[in-house]
Amino acid sequence: MIGSSFEPKSYTAELFAMKKAANRAAMGLVRDFGELEKLQVSRKGVGDYVTSADIRAEKKIMDTLSGFDFKYSFLSEEAGVKETEDKYHKWIIDPIDGTNNFRRGIPYFCTSIALIDNVTSVVGLILDPIRGSCYKAAANSGAFVDGRNRLRVSKVNSIREALVAYNNISYDIVGKMSDAKAILRKTGSVALDLAFLAAGKYDVVIAHEVSLWDIAAGIVLIREAGGFVRYKVLPNDKYDLIATSSFKLLNQVPFKI
Repeated sequence: MIGSSFEPKSYTAELFAMKKAANRAAMGLVRDFGELEKLQVSRKGVGDYVTSADIRAEKKIMDTLSGFDFKYSFLSEEAGVKETEDKYHKWIIDPIDGTNNFRRGIPYFCTSIALIDNVTSVVGLILDPIRGSCYKAAANSGAFVDGRNRLRVSKVNSIREALVAYNNISYDIVGKMSDAKAILRKTGSVALDLAFLAAGKYDVVIAHEVSLWDIAAGIVLIREAGGFVRYKVLPNDKYDLIATSSFKLLNQVPFKI
């Protein structure tokens, strides 16, 4: 699962800024997670919530990144689009991926920050504040956790042996994977699922109608860890995604893209 101890060699300035921004947000998230009764919670839609912790964390991330001399635009879950003079490079931010878990005291959530160049994810960072793990990757430079260990996907290539994390998919697809003897997990945080796949903890991640900020960082991590990703943009600007540890697994998943 893990190999030699190095850091990504490209986009070092961006990764430094992303880590600083995520760490600033994490300090508040850990505090808020221990004081959930004080959080203000608002409903955005069916099963979709935003908390005061989301807003505070997002502001810390955007303020921190804005303090560096990149001039990149922003796309963030709560704040939306903020364009600057550089419209081709864009920070993609999810301050809390897994808000429903967070607000219910379930320690499975993360902060996700990516950088896209036009339409391609080139840098990704996912911070798991409860466990203190930071997953990061840059294009053509490998994927790493905590600046020490190189990430590698698992060697599983059969759905019958696969540990599958999924979000928003139909019961029909779930049933087919269950019949195929896959081990299933519905987690509530697509971004953290993708980080775990890059680390060899999951073998397959499937997500239906998720947003760009849910997957942008994880796509870089998985590709740089040796995995495979297939996705498409839906008419509502949401995304369907399959990520696997092997190419063989891509064709065994009964969720087609």
